[in-house]
Amino acid sequence: MRAVASACAGAAALLLAGCTGVAVDVRAEPELERLRAVGYRIAVMPFQNHAPDEGFLSSTLAPVGELIALEGGGSATMRDRIGPMLHDDVIAWLAQSEFEVMDPWTAATLLTHAGRSAAEQQDPARAVELARELNVDGILYGDVQRWNRSYYVLQSIVEVALHLELIDGGTGKRLFHTTRTESIGSGLTGGPTGYVSVATEPLAGLRGSHLLYLTRSVARHAVTDLNGGMLGTQPGPLTPRLSVVALAKDHMGPFRKGERVDVIAVGSPDCDVRFDVGRLRVDVPMRQTERHADARGERATYIGHYIVDAPDVADDLPLACTIQRGAARRTVTSRYRWDGTLALDGSLSP
Repeated sequence: MRAVASACAGAAALLLAGCTGVAVDVRAEPELERLRAVGYRIAVMPFQNHAPDEGFLSSTLAPVGELIALEGGGSATMRDRIGPMLHDDVIAWLAQSEFEVMDPWTAATLLTHAGRSAAEQQDPARAVELARELNVDGILYGDVQRWNRSYYVLQSIVEVALHLELIDGGTGKRLFHTTRTESIGSGLTGGPTGYVSVATEPLAGLRGSHLLYLTRSVARHAVTDLNGGMLGTQPGPLTPRLSVVALAKDHMGPFRKGERVDVIAVGSPDCDVRFDVGRLRVDVPMRQTERHADARGERATYIGHYIVDAPDVADDLPLACTIQRGAARRTVTSRYRWDGTLALDGSLSP
């Protein structure tokens, strides 16, 4: 399906240079609607950036170099920031969708521990392997195909294009793809400017605010395509995740009466985290003790404990933590299990 909406006027030469509008090429497999409805877990990989060098930020803006200098940041530095910026916007909008999304810090941590390179994480051919390692249903890939602006004397064009594709983690089938391009034209083809402002309007069209608007708009509409055409009006919080669940310290033999079972978890900050010791003790609260800054997203450490009492006698009990963010649009509780088991014997003193 391809739809193009444009509002262009002016000389034929300027029409060739660009116009204000939207272009989208989107396709979704029939089963995607059903998968969304039953709950489909996805991980979003780091975005690639294949926007052409020509017209990328300052490369064709020699006539208005002062404007770029005022905005700050060279083209090389900004190029490195574009992929992560669109990646974060897409994840924020996915929180308003029907998909359950693994937070990027957890995904990045697990893949780093698995020895996955950046190139492997961005390769759709690896989707089945990555989905298995992350325990998700599908992998979402992104590619920034345009993030450019051009100046043509009496005409300026600001353009952002994003490609998204969703690969099923079980079959490797591409369930969805969209390529969405949005642009803002200023000057002759961007609408009437008046005799006095005809020369200055193209300069106004090069403002960084236009790029920022398009960046956010493209991210939102691309996710709307993925979600079947429906989405909330504001980006929401991510589905919370834990990357570590463990005993806070090693313990030999069973925990006896009066001893503490100390549990530690690391994951999304500002959440309600609890742990279960089998079915013997459930919903034991944990408190957030530290908050850690990280380029991949903030994380927090949670600590909780339970003191063994006389009735507690059991072997091979699983230890699991649940995490919930109460401010989410819909309450989603995620559960994580420790690899080992523990034993309790409240009939014996330490």
